[in-house]
Amino acid sequence: MADNTKRIVFSDIDGTIMHEPKEFDRDAAVLLTPPSASGRQGVISAETLHLVAKLRARGALFVVISGARLSTLLMRLPYLPLADAYVCENGGRILYPGSDLPTACPVTEDKEWRASHDHAAGSIEQDATPPQERKGPLWDLYRKLHSEGWSLDANGYTTSFRVHAGRNGKSLEELRAVVAAAPAGLASSFNLGAADFYPDTSGKVMAARHLMARFGAPAPACSFLCDDDNDLQLAAEVGRAFLPSITSDSVRVAAEARPEHFVVAKTAGQGVVATEEMLHAVMAHYKLN
Repeated sequence: MADNTKRIVFSDIDGTIMHEPKEFDRDAAVLLTPPSASGRQGVISAETLHLVAKLRARGALFVVISGARLSTLLMRLPYLPLADAYVCENGGRILYPGSDLPTACPVTEDKEWRASHDHAAGSIEQDATPPQERKGPLWDLYRKLHSEGWSLDANGYTTSFRVHAGRNGKSLEELRAVVAAAPAGLASSFNLGAADFYPDTSGKVMAARHLMARFGAPAPACSFLCDDDNDLQLAAEVGRAFLPSITSDSVRVAAEARPEHFVVAKTAGQGVVATEEMLHAVMAHYKLN
């Protein structure tokens, strides 16, 4: 790979660069986040922050890309690595570091990208409107599923919502049927055993393609730190995937089928230790050590 080739290291958050607090994390210097909207806390190690900074200092771009709701991303910004872009809600919102105003965590939204989802999610002016009252096909589906008794989560989301199986008497098979019958203009993916619905212009792959074009980085030169079902499409699109943990059977099957493409941490599942191992592996992959 030529030295002037642009490359982006994409990274999920939960289970990838940030983990649930565990006993064996306590020997490391870590930051502990406040609880998210779903009540989950996370830890990220100081070494993770330093390694990402080293990657960027040596020429790689770093992009956080997550299914997390906008409110959770904004709450976690002071704890995340400094990145070249932050993507949340499965691609629905993209933020860049920096602002014309002297705020504590300066970021600027890609408003054109957000507007590209208006056909399904409605405009950004709806962010403060209760989900039941929002306009657009995405929220029409939300109201339909709510009337059918599904367990829904739109708290803090603006361009997507989550549907849970195993609650209110609804099975995973029934949820898969809902996914298969989703209206035109919408897409979905599974994450943590639930289904996320969002505009078909969104999704991690669509957001990543937008950023690869913006930064001039070809997909084969990019990589992805990831762990779950909703990461597999982007993992297949880039040149290499690095797994600090494996949180679904489908990811395990994919990694076993293509060991040359999926690099699984020897310490997989061991929180920040596995993250640091994979960041060192990324640096070795790009010969940035």
